[in-house]
Order: sequence, then structure tokens, then C-alpha cells
Amino acid sequence: MSAALTTRQINAIRAALGKHSFTPLEVAQLDYHVIRHTQGLGPKSIAGIRQWLLEAGQAVGHWQHDDCHSQRERRRAQRIAQAIALLERHGYSVIEPRKG
Repeated sequence: MSAALTTRQINAIRAALGKHSFTPLEVAQLDYHVIRHTQGLGPKSIAGIRQWLLEAGQAVGHWQHDDCHSQRERRRAQRIAQAIALLERHGYSVIEPRKG
């Protein structure tokens, strides 16, 4: 099954490249951060573009998967740890919630 780009993906790539027509090579040469921050592209759209590029024979290894979810989870864990440390510093006891 071949991956075809959706209209939204095409329009977002056009905006990122600043031109109406483009080739898979031009898209593959874009920095991953440019694609990730392009308006109209989410994780599913980016995955579709990756698939389209792979089927077109373009290498996309430089498109790192520093998934925003993993960064978000890491920031969340840091903030929770900071909050716990602050509470404990002011005399509160913090216990883990019961599971199940």
C-alpha cells in the first residue's frame, strides 16, 4: 500500500518550503525541527510524511524521534520531583498513591 500525502500534509510542506511544488528529496532535506514545528502537522501527519519519503527511497534517518511526548513526560516528572522536594523542605510528608 503506498502512502499518499493528504492535502493538509501537502499544504504544510508547501508552507515549510515556501514554494508550491516540491520533490521527496527537498522534503527529506528539511530539518526535523522545521517539520515538527510546521503548523498543521502533528505526530500522525509526520509519520505519514516519513512513510511517503521512505517509499520514495529517501533516507530520513536524520529525522530524529525526540518525541514530544517523551520530552513532555520528562518535564512533567521533573516538575513533580521539584514540587515534592519543595513540600518536604517545608515539613510536609509526601507518600505515593495507592495502586489498584
